[in-house]
Amino acid sequence: MDKKLTERENCLIAYNHGVPEWIPIVRDAICHVGFWAGNECGIRGEAVAQGIQLDVFGCKWNLLHGMPTPEEGGAILDIDDIEDWRDIISIPHPADWDWDFLSKVELEQYDPNKVMVYFSEQGCFDRLTILMGFENACVAMLTEPEICYDIFGAIADYKIELIRCVKKYLNPDVFMYTDDIADADGLIISPETYRELLKPQQARIIAAIKDCGMIAEQHTCGNCSAVLGDYVEVGVDSFFPASACNDIPAVKKRFGNKLVICGGFDSQNAPGRVDASREVMFEEAKRVVEDCAKGGCFIFAPTLLDENNMLAVEMVSGPGKDLYEGFLHYGRDFYATPANRVLPD
Repeated sequence: MDKKLTERENCLIAYNHGVPEWIPIVRDAICHVGFWAGNECGIRGEAVAQGIQLDVFGCKWNLLHGMPTPEEGGAILDIDDIEDWRDIISIPHPADWDWDFLSKVELEQYDPNKVMVYFSEQGCFDRLTILMGFENACVAMLTEPEICYDIFGAIADYKIELIRCVKKYLNPDVFMYTDDIADADGLIISPETYRELLKPQQARIIAAIKDCGMIAEQHTCGNCSAVLGDYVEVGVDSFFPASACNDIPAVKKRFGNKLVICGGFDSQNAPGRVDASREVMFEEAKRVVEDCAKGGCFIFAPTLLDENNMLAVEMVSGPGKDLYEGFLHYGRDFYATPANRVLPD
């Protein structure tokens, strides 16, 4: 294909709800930043034991086993003390951080020919589960909804302050807000609880992203199809990782070009295995293109883990390499066929 656009220009067409010249893929078109600067998972935090570091809220994270995980017993807010949360939780103030230093480090590896996406982890629900432990957080949302609503409001205030700092010092094209309220089978909490306690804060956060002139991307793992209409309602532009369990063809028919699909990969089944065969990955590449790419508004962004439980976004070896080559085989010239540039009925 004789490209007339850069990878960045082409990908931004998709992010802006259009039909690009070719299907963008994360390896070639996107640079994620923010993991280190945000320190939502202890990556640059104070070390309190070997492989155990503190995040911006003072919660402990285990960095010894690939992707950071909350340290067992590391919760700082007990359900019996939730009424005193203001005295126990120290809400971070990003405006006080050394952004000249943070932005310098974050931008060292940035390729200006790619779209910059700021990946902001631990949204309101996720953060409550880190502060309290998963079960206690879920119980608190049922037994103390008013207090949880106030805590979510304080977390949203922090996120909005972060958004404004990120815009000023990094100026990404896309700001990704992360809140994992679902698993592969559906929502972890009821749609009603989401709408009562979380959606108002999500709306504030998404509005702040768009007020700063950035594209608003919502990260929710698992099957959150029950509330995707709410996501669109509050202004979400792009849905990541848009796992296959959401029935992406149905999502595209429902929302058309209102919602960009960034992902589409089936991470819960055979393609998500670290030992997946080349045949499996080629078939998955074909399925993703056929299910997700018609009519544009799509970016191929598979969530692959390697044998060390780390994200394999480079796709240069193993199943990731096979998936990338399968994508090139089935998808690179997809939009050269005029019918593929039209949204499905």
